Amino acid sequence: MGLDDMTDTARGILMLVISVVILVIMGLIFFTIDLWIVDTAASLLDIDVTGSGGLVVLSAAILSAAALIGSKGRHG
Repeated sequence: MGLDDMTDTARGILMLVISVVILVIMGLIFFTIDLWIVDTAASLLDIDVTGSGGLVVLSAAILSAAALIGSKGRHG
């Protein structure tokens, strides 16, 4: 294994780590937006979610997961 192979491997690992960090940050941003949408929709529909805040978080998590899975799309 030459120095070029090790450099390519290190570059690949670095790109993997950077992409994972970016995807986690984007996931958190979209989760926050989904949480706000669900909470706003509940208040507009006059649904009391104060005692069941966990359901709002669960709904936002499901929406975020569906968006991430759906964004994979079909390539090729």
